[in-house]
Amino acid sequence: MALVERDATAAADSGADSGVGTYRVVDPMDETGRMTVKSTDGETHTVVGALDERLSRRLADRARGATVRMELSEAPSGTGHVVARVKAGALPPL
Repeated sequence: MALVERDATAAADSGADSGVGTYRVVDPMDETGRMTVKSTDGETHTVVGALDERLSRRLADRARGATVRMELSEAPSGTGHVVARVKAGALPPL
């Protein structure tokens, strides 16, 4: 097995969530699908949408102050972020 394949397998086995971060909801999702979140390092991000409707539904009920584990990708427009994944197991509200 090649070194790269072993490293990828080890990362998968260890439960590493590449690209997934924990965010606190600053402004809950509005009717247009936009929301504002803050990362654990204090950086504020504007979410302008999600990759699919299922992800939007998972985020629609998150109240201000709630935490969520998700992966953000740069929006194609270059203004904001798109939610690529939402993971279970968020931390308690900050």
